[in-house]
Amino acid sequence: MIPLHQPALEPTDFDAVTASLRSGRLTMGTDLLAFEHAMAERTRRPHAVGMASGSIAMEIALKALGIGTGDEVLVSAFAYSSNVNAVLHVGARPVFVDADPATLNMDVRKAEKAATSRTRGMLVAETFGSPAGMPELIALCSRLEIPMVENATEGLGCTYGSDNVGRFGRLACFGFFTNRPITTGEGGMIVTHDDHLAAACRAMRHQGRVDRFSFPDQPQELGTRLQHAYDGYDARLPEMNAALGVSQLHRLDRSMERRAEVADAYVRRLAAEPDLILPSAPEGCSMSWSSFVVRLSDRFTKEDRDFIIDGLHRLDIGAADWWPCAALLPHVRKALGHQPGDFPVAERLAHRTLALPFFERITDTELDEVCDSLRLLMGRVGVSRD
Repeated sequence: MIPLHQPALEPTDFDAVTASLRSGRLTMGTDLLAFEHAMAERTRRPHAVGMASGSIAMEIALKALGIGTGDEVLVSAFAYSSNVNAVLHVGARPVFVDADPATLNMDVRKAEKAATSRTRGMLVAETFGSPAGMPELIALCSRLEIPMVENATEGLGCTYGSDNVGRFGRLACFGFFTNRPITTGEGGMIVTHDDHLAAACRAMRHQGRVDRFSFPDQPQELGTRLQHAYDGYDARLPEMNAALGVSQLHRLDRSMERRAEVADAYVRRLAAEPDLILPSAPEGCSMSWSSFVVRLSDRFTKEDRDFIIDGLHRLDIGAADWWPCAALLPHVRKALGHQPGDFPVAERLAHRTLALPFFERITDTELDEVCDSLRLLMGRVGVSRD
């Protein structure tokens, strides 16, 4: 079997998690503080706040900004479901913006047209890790005088000119699922330059608590006097996960280098295929490559793409349809009434994108097998149609 993704775990990771368990402190301890400090340093933000997941990080970021019932938030129509779910969960209305066919990120011109007097923010992700178009989106937020929440989950370590992923939004959110350059299994992080927002996020991840201590540097094991400033969540990042994050973050540059090699290997093998559009980094960008997602040409339909995915699965090769059009998810359609055809670019992308196996330890033999199988199934689609 060639899985879709596979975490790269080394002996130092096991040692870090074991040491965390042996400490006896399983939450809100020194491993979390170390991970937050390392993430703040890596993203060049003064504050980092560990979270239970990237999804809850986006929801808490929106709440920290005061976004809620009656507000509108601009969201890309081509995005993972967590983006729209975060907006819905705080009671706001997602206003979908079609994707830019070149960058796959939110189309800045369409975003400007979609903004209204009720627009209170923009939640935007670097699709498949690419920050193309982000400076233009930030400029739009400045003109509209609204904050950006940056879903930076797929781009940790990515640089773009003199900037880096995690510095575009007023708050930026990361997730550390098993397909990322670094993983904590489950977990997330909010980074920001705003002292007030950071304090609000810290409180909300811990049921809104801003507890009082009896003396400076008091160990939490002694207990506190409970004081609540916000409504909140149980959204803390456990110590063991944080310890794994610290261990993996130490080798992020090495992980990025290897992932770039795998991406280049795919490009060399597939560049001559006229019916494949391959991902590429924008000029001046160093990608972190959390995934490798190709697009089939318009000669192929959604049914053709799904036939290829099913065929790869039968060959024990990982594949997935990343991403569906977020505006047409069943619960979103029920809530907002969008119909097929409302977001043509996002729908066209959603019908033809295909995620291929991508992880650091994939071998040349496995890459050959993936690419040969993909070509074979693309050919069978053409034969069956003829």
